[in-house]
Amino acid sequence: MKSFKQQMEETRESTAQIVCWCLTVALHQEFGVGAYRLERLAERFNQLEKINIATMTFKGTREADRQRVGWIGGRTTLLFPVPLLRAPRGRKEQQLRMAGDEAAAISWQLFAAACIDYLGFGVERLGKLRNEGRKNYEQVNREAHEDGLEVAMEHLKRCAEAALRQECELVETDPADWERYKRDLETSERLAARVALSSLKALRAKPPQTDAEKERIFRQAMEETLSARRA
Repeated sequence: MKSFKQQMEETRESTAQIVCWCLTVALHQEFGVGAYRLERLAERFNQLEKINIATMTFKGTREADRQRVGWIGGRTTLLFPVPLLRAPRGRKEQQLRMAGDEAAAISWQLFAAACIDYLGFGVERLGKLRNEGRKNYEQVNREAHEDGLEVAMEHLKRCAEAALRQECELVETDPADWERYKRDLETSERLAARVALSSLKALRAKPPQTDAEKERIFRQAMEETLSARRA
């Protein structure tokens, strides 16, 4: 029997994946973004996601929220409400809905920031991307209601694979995956500590004058740490 905490984490994880796939499919089908650029975009997304986790771990959730807002720079709305076929029933469903909406918003913000950085998207294209991504999510929900969740996810998976020209993996929610999730979190915490030391040295070497400069130093330290890990 899964605990409610585990159900919440699984909801966040699966929602985040669906959002990213829906947005990836929208970029391919509506904007004509090909596999090579989608792969580079995914790399930028993953890098920003790691920075976000490190900030959340070392500086707290509010600072991570503020950081993502800065990346977006007012170019699009921060919210990505998950389309539903019916309203949640009872407190448990409401909490799961809130967890899903939170995960969807964070995924959208990171995806939008990656599109700003790599594709140069502005207000108009980000707005269209968000709308098309939510339409894709609505279609997933309709198919899940009519044909079952497995069928809907398999269809979305095939669309994402066609866009990326590579095999995609569905999120699994068995105990082994839960253990992997916790190990990944521990790795992120260790990474955050390394980033903290790097940024602290940089701050001491040349004290910044503004919050923007502090943000630049932290982000640079994070990217250098990630590069060192890949080397």
